[in-house]
Amino acid sequence: MDKKEERLNQILSTTIELLIKEGAENLSMRKIAKNANLSLSNLQYYYKDKDLLLIATVEFYFESCKKELTQAIKLLAADSTPDKNVFLKKVLSMLLIDGRDSHQTLMFQEIWTLASRKKELQNAVETYYKTYCLWMIDLVSAFCSKPEEIVSFLIPFVEGYTIVNNVIPLTKEKVIEMMIKLITIVEK
Repeated sequence: MDKKEERLNQILSTTIELLIKEGAENLSMRKIAKNANLSLSNLQYYYKDKDLLLIATVEFYFESCKKELTQAIKLLAADSTPDKNVFLKKVLSMLLIDGRDSHQTLMFQEIWTLASRKKELQNAVETYYKTYCLWMIDLVSAFCSKPEEIVSFLIPFVEGYTIVNNVIPLTKEKVIEMMIKLITIVEK
């Protein structure tokens, strides 16, 4: 990695940290520069304004999420058993997370907020989710006969679960059991 790429990664990582800690409304170029140990003019050399920086940050973040998801899927695929229910349980255990304890969920909430005001960010979010759905369809197709239907059911549920998991009456294990039963019905 060359010096410019290191500097860009430092800026984008700092922006992500600040978005998670303080939210988009408290983000400023001056604050990012200070936390990245740069002058404001040096930051503006790389990113002319906050909008360009946010677009680059979201793309950088989504790229890191893709890498993380790809690694998790490889591990699942390598460790998978021929039993569909065991496989689904592993996938659901990985996907159903407590959003209160997840930096990823906090970052996605900030990205969704920003995307509601910026078309470029909305496009980046949609592109990420389309790719995510295609990966999931590919993963699930090895074990399910209707992967598009299963993924169309899973993705919105998983996203919502991160927000409301602490208030729903069932434990994560019971939710997984219920979802496997529902997936089995869809498969018939």
